[in-house]
Amino acid sequence: MFKKLSRGYKIASPGLLLTLVCFFMPWVLQSCGSEPQRPYSGLQLAIGSGEGGRYTGNIFVLLSLVAIFVVLIFLIQSTRRTSLIVWDTYGVLVISIAVLILLFQQFLTTPPKGVNREILYGLWGYIAGWLLILIGGVVNIVERRGGNKQG
Repeated sequence: MFKKLSRGYKIASPGLLLTLVCFFMPWVLQSCGSEPQRPYSGLQLAIGSGEGGRYTGNIFVLLSLVAIFVVLIFLIQSTRRTSLIVWDTYGVLVISIAVLILLFQQFLTTPPKGVNREILYGLWGYIAGWLLILIGGVVNIVERRGGNKQG
């Protein structure tokens, strides 16, 4: 199956695996006010911490997890077709750019007043995985355009 993948998906595949693994690792150490800092994984940030119902989750983090599975479906469909379509190129590109913008806006900007936040390795790995997926989408665009000129 790996031989059937486009060059772009050969780059994006490790990125998909990295994002799935890093989603369950600690993303941030965070506290509000004088509370002690506590680690939160991507899953905890997506669905909520469950402690006293204070944090109900972040829908955007949950949507970034859904986006992983959407790109994975594109990859599987591409291997079945053995060709690249618009979703394999611009779809992957737009999804990865949207997720990266969302992650930067949510976590790499200055937190609200009274919130202490430290970024951990899980979030950095998650961002690195999405960067690989983005590069894979660009390579798919180049490969698809090159294929159209030849045939």
